[in-house]
Amino acid sequence: MTDFINAISNGLKEWVQALAPDVPGQLLGYGGAVILGGLALILVIIALRLFRSKGGRTSAKRVNIPKIIQQEGSVVDVSTSQDTDDISTRCVFTSVSSGKIKCEIIDRLKPLDAKKGDLITCIFAPKKTVSDKVNAFVSTVIESETDGRKPDRIVLSVPQKFTMMSRRKHARKRVADQQFIRVKLWIDDPFSSDIPFQDATPHISVNSFNSENSVSNANAVLNISHGGIGLSVHNTNLNENCAVGVPVAINLFMFNFREKTFKPYWYAGEIRTMHEGRPGTTRLGVKFTGYGEPEGSLVRWELFD
Repeated sequence: MTDFINAISNGLKEWVQALAPDVPGQLLGYGGAVILGGLALILVIIALRLFRSKGGRTSAKRVNIPKIIQQEGSVVDVSTSQDTDDISTRCVFTSVSSGKIKCEIIDRLKPLDAKKGDLITCIFAPKKTVSDKVNAFVSTVIESETDGRKPDRIVLSVPQKFTMMSRRKHARKRVADQQFIRVKLWIDDPFSSDIPFQDATPHISVNSFNSENSVSNANAVLNISHGGIGLSVHNTNLNENCAVGVPVAINLFMFNFREKTFKPYWYAGEIRTMHEGRPGTTRLGVKFTGYGEPEGSLVRWELFD
């Protein structure tokens, strides 16, 4: 590198000396040094600009993830927090431009408590970028569903930050046909309760008890997974002990299509979330913490490992 610089310096000296033979050699040396210093400064500035330009644009931005989501018609979970289990609504991107993203709400899990200027997180199926994978980005609300022209639409800014968030361990399956699942739920700790669960009337039921009771018939199973269950419960079915963190006992009856019969399953659980649902109802999220084995008229309970 030193030889290369010396060669350029000598070349500049010979070129200037040919144009101005009367200029002293020492002055030519100073002039060459100044010119080389200027060239080095220009190269440094160019390198810094290139580095900043490359660093300011993530691989996700270069790939334009929101546009891909729109083209695929993928469903996006919207959360007002960084918790992937705390989903408010689900939407699809109907328009993606250089300045904003229009989202059409297709499902409401709870009220979207976000107003203009608030930050929200959009979570989607993982997408490959140039160097990694992402499944979420943070954006600013430009137009909320309450102050916008359409009640089922929100408008977001372009993504501010992409990330790869860990999703729930157990994928939820939405229950579309209620006739193939029945639920009995007791708001009590199964490990210490003296309730004879096999014979007792549940505090909350879905498709299993009080068939003539229109209030109980309004209850429904929203989704279910290996890790828990989501219920929509009429508010009149909730007692004063129903709260987040309270232990529960659950008896599920799942229809077995091969055997053409309902098979019972017992679970110990804990209420993890409670949100306002449709008018007059509450959405309960219950996590399974253990299982039960019927023994005569009793149930033996065990915690999951």
